[in-house]
Amino acid sequence: MFCLMIALSCSQIREAFLRWNYITGSEKHKLTLICLLFLIPAVSGCASLPKGGGTREDVVDKLVCVYAGAGAVLAKDVEIALDKLAIPYREVDEEDIRVGGLGNCSLLIVPGGYTARCVEAFGQEGFEQIRKFVAGGGGYIGICAGAYIAARRVEVPGRPPGLRIIEIENERKAGQGLRTITIVKPEHPVVKGYTEEVSIWYQNGPMMKAGEGVETLAVYEEGAAAIVCSIYGHGRVIIFSPHPEGSMEGGVDPEEAGTLKLLENAIAFASKSGGR
Repeated sequence: MFCLMIALSCSQIREAFLRWNYITGSEKHKLTLICLLFLIPAVSGCASLPKGGGTREDVVDKLVCVYAGAGAVLAKDVEIALDKLAIPYREVDEEDIRVGGLGNCSLLIVPGGYTARCVEAFGQEGFEQIRKFVAGGGGYIGICAGAYIAARRVEVPGRPPGLRIIEIENERKAGQGLRTITIVKPEHPVVKGYTEEVSIWYQNGPMMKAGEGVETLAVYEEGAAAIVCSIYGHGRVIIFSPHPEGSMEGGVDPEEAGTLKLLENAIAFASKSGGR
C-alpha cells in the first residue's frame, strides 16, 4: 500500500539516495520533506512486505524470490502457483539482482518468457550476482527460459555465455501444449509422489542433455531430459524444461493437472528444507 503513494519503484528510490551528494542545498531541503512524507514509509513498505500472502514455514524459512523483470512474461503463472501453495514470495527485477538484492531470499525462481531479453537484462553483472547467491547456499529453480540461461551457453542468436551453474546442453525446440514426461528417479525428493508418466504443460522449453554431476529426474518421450538437478557451490539447482506451475494462457491449472506438487517439492529441495 505504501509503495502506491509515489510513482517510484524501490530500485529508483535507491538510485535517488545514491545521487544525493550531487544535489544542491535548496533541492535537498525539498527532497527532505518529500522523504519524510512519502519515501521513508514507501521504502519500509517495499522492503518488508512480500507480494505473496503465504505463511508456510515448513517449505521455506525465507521468502522465495520470483524474477519478474524484463523477459519474464510468465512470472504470473508461478506467482499464482505459489499462492495456491501458500508459499510467501516477492518479486525481483534485474536491477534488484544486480545490486545484490537476493540476500533475504531462500531461492530464486526464473520463470518462462523471452530468453534473449532475460540475458540482455541480467547482463554479466546480474549473472555474477546469481552465481554468488547460489554458490553461497541459495537455491535456483529455472523454468523454460530459466532453464536456457542456466547452461554455459544460451541457445539464442550468438549463443552468449549463460549462468554456468549446471552442466547441461540445451537444444531449442518450439511448440506448446500438454506433453508426457516419464519419471526415471522416483526416489528423488523433487519428484516425490510421482512414479510413472506425468502430463505437464510445455511451451518451447529446451531438450536437455545432462552432463557431469547432473541427475536426470524425468525425460520426454524421445529421451531428452525434462527435469534435472545439480549442486553449484553450496546451493541446489533444479531445472524444468516444462512448466509445473501450469499455464493461464493454456488453461492448465497445475492442481487439476497434478503438477503443482513438483513445484512444491522443488522449492523445498532447493531451499534445503526437504530431502537429502
